[in-house]
Amino acid sequence: MDSSALKKLGDHFKGGKVGWILPIVALILLLVWLFSDASGVVEIEPGEVAVLYNNTGLGVFGEPARVINEQGAITFLPGLNRVEKLEIRPQILVMEGEQHVDVDHTRKLTVRANDGSNFYFDKLEIHYQVVPGSAIDVLGRLGPDDSYKLPILVHSREVLRDAFGQHSFLEVANPATYGQATSAAKEALNERLRPLGIEVTNIPPPKPTFDERVEHAIEERQNAEQEVEVQAEKRQKLEQEKGRKLQHVEQTKNQEYQQLISELEAKKQQAANKLIAVKREADLYKIERDAEANAYRDEKVTRAKANETAYRREAEGLAAKINAVGEQGPDVLNRVIAEKVFAQLGKLVATPVSNPSSPIDIRYLEDKR
Repeated sequence: MDSSALKKLGDHFKGGKVGWILPIVALILLLVWLFSDASGVVEIEPGEVAVLYNNTGLGVFGEPARVINEQGAITFLPGLNRVEKLEIRPQILVMEGEQHVDVDHTRKLTVRANDGSNFYFDKLEIHYQVVPGSAIDVLGRLGPDDSYKLPILVHSREVLRDAFGQHSFLEVANPATYGQATSAAKEALNERLRPLGIEVTNIPPPKPTFDERVEHAIEERQNAEQEVEVQAEKRQKLEQEKGRKLQHVEQTKNQEYQQLISELEAKKQQAANKLIAVKREADLYKIERDAEANAYRDEKVTRAKANETAYRREAEGLAAKINAVGEQGPDVLNRVIAEKVFAQLGKLVATPVSNPSSPIDIRYLEDKR
């Protein structure tokens, strides 16, 4: 091809429709070069960390390996340094179906219970992620890219079978039991995976599926247990109602008892007050009667003393008269007696009681009518 032909071809590309393709291609190549290891620039996206390696082994070029958590573009010296990125986003391993698909999807989990029965889970998820601070260990032990997903795929099935297999099918049918089993499996997996820089964050408790006959037996058992719970709840309600009624009766009777006690106490107090009043009246009556009796006695004693003196004087006067009459002789005495004494008698009966020679005893006999 001569020079004139080449010039025509160049003019064709410069002025033709493909003239603008070359700059675009050049720009794309430049961007690819800039964001590749060869350019010394790497972009760290959200959910990623990078490990900067010192290929020289010399301390002047930094540490042997360093974790970079900051997002954005980082620069390094190609040849002297090497950068490897690692994904730290939360990952989910799904056990579902009959076939293994990839490192994120594998076949369903089948477990043999300790009583010999088999059960499986239609779908089981394991949530995990790389610990950002352990990125160096992860890359060093497991390798780059998705290599960190292999340990969870290897260990999870064994650990889950051990955790669920120690229970019978009746225990596994209890939601609380398979919740405990998933918690135990999570702890066991973390014991194995933490040294590798991987942490299991959650295993949502799945619902196991059993053979049709086992499912029917479990359903009947659950229905029976629910009926037992219903009856127990009814019994508890009846016990509570009984307690409330007993409490109501006790409160009512206690109120009546307290009211009766109050009434009896009031009556007792009234009787005590009445007794005190009666005692006071009796004491007052006794005092008054004692005073009257003492006054009456004093009056009678005084009067008796006065009569005693008068009677004594009268007796002394009579004695003096009698003595005077007696001194005048028997005849005068008898005459006086006849005048004074016999005149007061309606009838006189005299009976001799001794010989005539002795003194005569004269007795006054009551007139018999």
